[in-house]
Amino acid sequence: MFNVWHGDMGYTALILIVSVVIVLPVQLLLCFKVRNLVIRLLPVIILSVFIGIFVIMVFVIRDLRVVGYLLLAVYAGILVFFCGIGWGIWAIAYKIKNKDE
Repeated sequence: MFNVWHGDMGYTALILIVSVVIVLPVQLLLCFKVRNLVIRLLPVIILSVFIGIFVIMVFVIRDLRVVGYLLLAVYAGILVFFCGIGWGIWAIAYKIKNKDE
């Protein structure tokens, strides 16, 4: 299902590279440096809105474009998953840091 290619680059590999190189470090930077919870949750909120839009489009559109919107929703879900990994790393670091207190 995820064997979608554009030239020599697979979209799934591209999403995984973007997730590890851009999304995870940005989420970690936000978690460790920003105090405001809404700003820390901004990547998750934006990506969740995109997932919602793509899922709505899956049910609204009635032709072959449905497959594309479904793939975009799955790819956005992968990005949200890596945001969750960033939150998990922050939570572990927070627990270790506050273990003394």
